Amino acid sequence: MDNNMMTAHNTEKKVKKKKTFFGELYEWIETFCFALALMVVLFIFVFRYVTVDGNSMMNTLHDQDKLIISNFNYTPQTGDIVVIFIEGQNKPYIKRVIATEGQTVKIDFEKWQVYVDGELLKEDYVLRREGDMHYAAFYNGEFTVPEGQVYVMGDNRNDSTDSRVLGCLDEHNIIGRVIVRLAPEFGTVD
Repeated sequence: MDNNMMTAHNTEKKVKKKKTFFGELYEWIETFCFALALMVVLFIFVFRYVTVDGNSMMNTLHDQDKLIISNFNYTPQTGDIVVIFIEGQNKPYIKRVIATEGQTVKIDFEKWQVYVDGELLKEDYVLRREGDMHYAAFYNGEFTVPEGQVYVMGDNRNDSTDSRVLGCLDEHNIIGRVIVRLAPEFGTVD
């Protein structure tokens, strides 16, 4: 009887080990699935992954930079880098918010200076070139940004399709604000 009891006891231990292994495996799979589901929900409703297409934001952003953006509880602010869908265009654009609704903008194209509400913007990020800053027919001079709209410009001012060409853009077309650059080097974007 002792041998039978020991055999039964050993069999019980093996079954417990198997249950423990499979139980632990189940817990790992369950945790992985929960984390994956959470990431999917976050990337559907809070964050988005985008790739820069073009040179209009050089030297701040470069072609093919990988970014995370978010529009969760977002209100546009001067200086924010945003991804915006422009009606009639086939792709979203990445631009810098220069002014928001109710703000007055004045641009000196010869000196490459932008004034918002009479204050000169400190724009160390602008890629300047020889000669004047390019401009277009929209808002040549001083103007006020209409309600519910933003005025945006690329940091590479002479290689950017922005509000100088397209006019002020609706805030509701902002897909999100750039939160972080993932690649080629990880970091914040200013």
